Formats: sequence, structure tokens, C-alpha cells
Amino acid sequence: MKNIILNVPDERAEEFVTKLATLMKNCGASVGETQEAREVYNPEEGEFVAFGDDSCVEGLLVGIFKEWYSDTKDKIVCYAHINVGGNLEDEEAYWNADTLRPATEEEKEALIKELAKNEKRWNAEELEFEKCETYEAIRTFEDAMMATGMTFPIDERTMDLLGADVVAFMKLRVICAAINGLSETTLDEFPKFTTDEYRYYPWFYLYTQEEIDRMDEDDKAQLLFVGGSANNGAQGGISSACSYYAFSSSGSSLGARLAFKTRERAEYAGRQFIELYAALNFRPVKKEKE
Repeated sequence: MKNIILNVPDERAEEFVTKLATLMKNCGASVGETQEAREVYNPEEGEFVAFGDDSCVEGLLVGIFKEWYSDTKDKIVCYAHINVGGNLEDEEAYWNADTLRPATEEEKEALIKELAKNEKRWNAEELEFEKCETYEAIRTFEDAMMATGMTFPIDERTMDLLGADVVAFMKLRVICAAINGLSETTLDEFPKFTTDEYRYYPWFYLYTQEEIDRMDEDDKAQLLFVGGSANNGAQGGISSACSYYAFSSSGSSLGARLAFKTRERAEYAGRQFIELYAALNFRPVKKEKE
């Protein structure tokens, strides 16, 4: 075996090493010798990783790293992974790790979504799975449309004319239906407006920067931050109606289609879709022209 020294530009180094590793294998080099040709990526336990690509026979896989399968660090063991077909496999397994790298945010989201569909949530602190509800697989507006069969046939120009709050309500209506387990054909199943029916919705507190600065780290960790500035809050919903001096009196401070069946569903929606709720309940501050 001959030793060859090559100089490669830094911006092309990763690409070169990956191709070199494949070439060395094709030329008969052992896995151990191939590993010496590149710097090994050492993920921490519980880290989301990806390996393989379109040029590999196995294709791209995404998993949660558990440990190296052997001292040669050519194979890994995962707590769970999604295979090429996008299906979840939660048994321990191992693969060739030549192309091992950190998972992108999109790849991580895909695995989290698949876990939620199987009632699993990854606890990064305890390095174990927890049981969760399948509605936690609804992580984006696109997920909600797919789950309900509902559409959003509005272009960007129309959205500008409607306003951010109206668009947010229309999207949250679909999201609420999905989290409640409803579809386009079963929307009338909830809410029913019966006397024994409970409905829940997210509730938010607003803090000034001064109040946040006075908080300890534990309290700060519980906060949800939304980009941008806003004011003129509404009372938790999209509509309100009252009547007096007649035979009845009624009031409403919550848009009916933005209600949830349980407190847990409301809390999940408020955290996962915080930016849409901010757009619904607040009006952006208009900056004065210079």
C-alpha cells in the first residue's frame, strides 16, 4: 500500500474525501485504511445524524446516534431511523458510516414527525423515547393540510390584500382541525356547542425586555420568543358578539374553529405555531418613513 499526499482546497475538502473513500474501496482498500484517509465525524449520543446519499446503494438515512458498532468506527448503532422509503424503524441497527454527518433541520424534522406518528417523542436529556400523541406529527401548515385534506388556494398577492391576521386565522383553522383529529368532511364534529362541552385555546403572556432580564434561567427557558414587534392585542380569538336589554345575553371572545378538545392540544398548538398566533392576535408596528 502506497502513501500519497495531496493538497486540496478547504472548500472542496469534504467532497474530495467522500469521493476518495469510495475510490479507495473500489480499489480494494480495507475499511480501516479508508477511515485513515479522512477525519472521522464523532457525534454525541442522542445526536440526529444522516448517512448515505443518492450515489449510495442504500440511499439517504436519518437516525438518532447511539454508539459506534466497533472500534474501527465504520458502522454505527441508532436508537431509531427512517429508511429510504421514509418509514420508521425503531429497532437498533447499524450501517456503513463512511458518509456520516449531522442531520439538517429538515432531516431532523422528518424523523421527529415519523416518531410522533408512532406515538414516540425523543427525550434528549434522558436519551430515551417517551409516549406522545399522534397529533404532534402536525409540525407545519403543510402537515395540517395533508392530514385534513383541506387546501389553501390563496396566492401571495391576495394574502397581502387580506392582511396577516386574516391569513393566520385561515391557516390556524386548518391546523386546529388537524390537531383535533378532524378532516374536511368531519369539521362539524367539533365543536358542537353543547352545554357539557369543554373547549381550550392557547393563552399567552407578554413580557417587556426589562421583565425578562430580571428572570432566572429556569423561567427564561419557559418563554416562547416571536420575531418582530407587535401591539394592539385582541382577546384570544377572531370574533366577538354581545346583546343586552333583551330576553338574553351572550358573549364570545374566541373564534369557534380555533378551539381544541384538550388542554394538551392547545398547549402544543400554541408552542408549535407561535408565529401564526402572534400574527392573528397582534398588529405589526408600522415604522415611520425617514
